[in-house]
Amino acid sequence: MTLLSVVVPVFNEEAFLGSCLDAVLGQEEPVHEVIVVDNNSTDRTWEVLDAYRGRVLILREPRPGVQHARNRGLDAASGAVLGRIDADTRLPPDWSRRVRLAFEDSGVDAVTGPVGYYDVALGPLLGLGDAAIRWAWSRPVIGRMDWLFGANMAVRASAWRLVRPVLCTDGSAHEDIDLGIHLRAAGGHIAYDPGLRASTSARRIADRFGDYRRYLLMSEAGYRAHRAMVPRGSLVRAWLTARLLLVLFPVLRLLFELRSGGRVRSRKNPMSRR
Repeated sequence: MTLLSVVVPVFNEEAFLGSCLDAVLGQEEPVHEVIVVDNNSTDRTWEVLDAYRGRVLILREPRPGVQHARNRGLDAASGAVLGRIDADTRLPPDWSRRVRLAFEDSGVDAVTGPVGYYDVALGPLLGLGDAAIRWAWSRPVIGRMDWLFGANMAVRASAWRLVRPVLCTDGSAHEDIDLGIHLRAAGGHIAYDPGLRASTSARRIADRFGDYRRYLLMSEAGYRAHRAMVPRGSLVRAWLTARLLLVLFPVLRLLFELRSGGRVRSRKNPMSRR
């Protein structure tokens, strides 16, 4: 059985981390190791982690930024395949099996999939919308896919080591998209598996509109910063997707508040503020 490591970068995730780790540890096909990388949490995250000592490897990354925490975890992982999820991701029990199946194809260097949302009204409907957008993004503009979704992805360890030295760490681009762009540029093959599903929180919608907008526009900025490495269609697609989600913000915010009663247990900070 393929050795699968799962890395979870963490910053102030006391409200979500326990459910995330329970789902990873409860996989029908057990994972090889779970690595949690704390990125200077100031809440009760470490108290939550105390309950998992001996079952997960706990690391610290003092440099602020999810890209640094992710790199620390993937560099330390010993599996042949390296999963990467968010602390508010909840994996279904068959996730590890589906990841392993994807990598039975020796030509696959990374795989990603869609997510559903467990804390918003009409969550299943929004999940279908998310899957539709990601399916459209999975149609390569020219040649191969050039994106990954950090809440639900895995990469072959050999592919990670190949591109690791050239990845951007300045926080100017989403770290998952940056990884996808560099993998594609190195000749890697990223697969999109619509059956590789996970659930995540919609709490990003609870951010101030300015933070939400800045987060969305970072995808476009990331492609623009790498315009020599990607087809023009990728930049256009990022531009269109960001504008669509900005227009939908009032509706999405209402749906989130209907489910949560206006209460937000933990806001999800944009990467540039980590």
